[in-house]
Amino acid sequence: MHRTLFASLTALSLLACGGSSTRSQTADRADDAEDEDAIVDEASYEAHEGDDEEEATGGGFVDSAMLRGSGSVPPLTLGEPVPVPGTGVTVRPPEGARPMPFGAGFIAPRQRVQVSVVVAEGDEDLLESIRTGGNPDAPPPEHVEEITIDGVDARVGRDRVRTPGGVLERLWLLAHDGTRGMGVVATYEANRADAYRVPLRESLADVAWDRDATLDAAAALGIDVGPVEGLEASHRSTANLVLLEPESDFPPEPEQVVVTVSPLPMQIPPDQIERACQSIVARLVPVPASAVSHEGSVEDGEMTGCERLATAETREGLQVATYAALLFARGMPVLMTASVDAEQLETWRERFASAARSVRLRPQQ
Repeated sequence: MHRTLFASLTALSLLACGGSSTRSQTADRADDAEDEDAIVDEASYEAHEGDDEEEATGGGFVDSAMLRGSGSVPPLTLGEPVPVPGTGVTVRPPEGARPMPFGAGFIAPRQRVQVSVVVAEGDEDLLESIRTGGNPDAPPPEHVEEITIDGVDARVGRDRVRTPGGVLERLWLLAHDGTRGMGVVATYEANRADAYRVPLRESLADVAWDRDATLDAAAALGIDVGPVEGLEASHRSTANLVLLEPESDFPPEPEQVVVTVSPLPMQIPPDQIERACQSIVARLVPVPASAVSHEGSVEDGEMTGCERLATAETREGLQVATYAALLFARGMPVLMTASVDAEQLETWRERFASAARSVRLRPQQ
């Protein structure tokens, strides 16, 4: 039982930390994601100019509500180069694009294009994790070519992802400099591919990468948390906001203290939030009722939502306490998870709860 629990709550942070999850862990996460999506009534979604988000495999969020559509394909022209905060990456997004909410990159509603960026420390295997999102069933590349980005060998490729709303094509750039991996993923409706491939391929070829830039997930995602006593922000990835003890092992071991803040790729209508909150958290912490020591609402923080605290055993026989809070901003959920050796829970319990109540959106620039 705890294998699913720990996989659900740490797979995102492992990717953010440049680690990789096992097939069983990522399968558990995929199962949880399907459960979460089933809670939300897609028919009640409304387009909010790029604020509705769903996940596609690979480094970033895909606004499938925006990307769904039919009719004539408008021309796609590129705008001026724009730095993506916290990543060291500069991209030429489609003209008229704006920063993505809760993610590093851009959304162009008129052209129905999303460009996502992720940079993380780790070995070269990290690139495939960026492309697939850790999903063992991710589609294989349909085309790959070698290019150079700022003197670093890179590759550009494409694949297609099936979603409930139709087929999306993704054009991606992946590069590794020996220490960091970088991915830029452009996503659009497959029926627009003939019109969009050439300009988006040009955008990827024009990417600039400052490999000495300090990685800052808070700036990249537009979310802040803390400060949390005893922890400091990790600067090893832009995928999720991760807090660790100073000089701790990386990626974190199950018994280590870790706090992760992750935007979830969905939007929940206001009248469904209360019901969906407890349901989603219960799926993220799927333990017997006897293992749950606390469950309740978060009403006294920057963002409101619900929380759950449970203790369960890992496959290695460790007793790990896991805290999860699901918080909402404009209908979009932000997940904060935290875990620690159960013997240290008394030290960290209030700190975890306080951290959840400190999660906040950064002012838009």
